[in-house]
Amino acid sequence: MSDLAVVFDGAGVLYAPFRIIKIIDRGITKRSRVSGLTCTHRLNKGAMVILRTRYGDTLAMEADSKLLSQVMREKKIEIKVIYKREGVDDREVIDTILNDEQIRMGDVHEAMRLLRRCNILPVTGIALIADMASKSVKYLIAGGINLFPGTRRILKYLSQKGYRTFIASGDRLEPDEISPYIPEVSTDNIFSMMTPEGKRDLVHKLKSRYRVIMVGDDRNDYLAFCESDIAVLSLQEAADRPGELFEVADFRIKDIEELKGIIEEVEEHRCAK
Repeated sequence: MSDLAVVFDGAGVLYAPFRIIKIIDRGITKRSRVSGLTCTHRLNKGAMVILRTRYGDTLAMEADSKLLSQVMREKKIEIKVIYKREGVDDREVIDTILNDEQIRMGDVHEAMRLLRRCNILPVTGIALIADMASKSVKYLIAGGINLFPGTRRILKYLSQKGYRTFIASGDRLEPDEISPYIPEVSTDNIFSMMTPEGKRDLVHKLKSRYRVIMVGDDRNDYLAFCESDIAVLSLQEAADRPGELFEVADFRIKDIEELKGIIEEVEEHRCAK
């Protein structure tokens, strides 16, 4: 077994994200290429939460007129703050979400109907973005995914070489849902709804046993990049990325399969020492 571990972010790295965003105060629902992280960062006191639930299990049969916040309280649906601006308090964000009186289940159902028209895997999630300056929910996001063409090939390569592979994603990515599509990754190595700090801490923990390559694509990967031995910035999906990501990245790729060449270069350089 090699002493090299590769940690992947999810959306924009292993799979293409599909997003239906509802702008609450404008009543507009549309497909968007703008990430939830970017929408959150544009708010001075923004915070993004993920609902840890499967739409079909807990939300799909609820009446259009019912408040989403009421359903979350009744069914004790876990919500987690996965990204926030500095100074924002998690507890205040959760209280704002659970007391929202704008978003109804009809909004959720509409977004999910539009999402299901996309070419996605049956792995979906619901996110909300709050503006804590006004203590209101600004965006509802229904998200889905589909693997990039080279994802299975690079994961098979890593498995054959004996490299340890991990996924550290901010998405709601339950191992039993996604593992049939990426069987090369152990379910024990799939971590979802991770904060930037959670990704960093995972990389730090792995460094006690492995040389760690972190492959990410957006601002929530910055801390993990700084902690990793080698940081690889994926540019496969268009995004509004901060300049510091480019500054800290050791390599940039436009296709996930380019990682193979980077690993071979790293291993060759190591052997030459």
